[in-house]
Amino acid sequence: MDIKQQWNDFLTDATEEEQQVASLYLQSLERKRNGSNGTHIGALMEINSKFQEPDTLTMTIPNTELLQNSLDILHGGLTATLLDSAMGTLAFKLIPDDKAAVTTEMKVNYVAKGVGDHFTCMASVIHKGSKLLVMEGKVYRSDGVLIAHATGSFFVIPKRI
Repeated sequence: MDIKQQWNDFLTDATEEEQQVASLYLQSLERKRNGSNGTHIGALMEINSKFQEPDTLTMTIPNTELLQNSLDILHGGLTATLLDSAMGTLAFKLIPDDKAAVTTEMKVNYVAKGVGDHFTCMASVIHKGSKLLVMEGKVYRSDGVLIAHATGSFFVIPKRI
């Protein structure tokens, strides 16, 4: 069976909620294709990034059905993904162009439930060395309440060309 037939068969019997979620998937593929997001996970989460000076980054995502767990709150793993993405993106910005930064350790503390219209992650630098960066990230829900705090270590490696 080809993918067009799979989509048609699925949509024929899909509930309204399933159609909305399918639309979110398709929109994420379009965001990746048109370059709005550099990765599929960034496109799926609808990540919007803004660098601020000095050495800070803000990432915002909307709260969608794709990101919620069975309790209708932001999934903890996706909260961690947002933290890792924000801290890692900032780490990449701070190192030479011929280097990459990879996560070597991350500790997340969840302090409130993830509800609301959107979530904002603020990433900042704790330590910047030539081989290791230590970052901090905080995720806030749309009413300003902190839902998670993380620290992460990022190892600097040669970039593959």
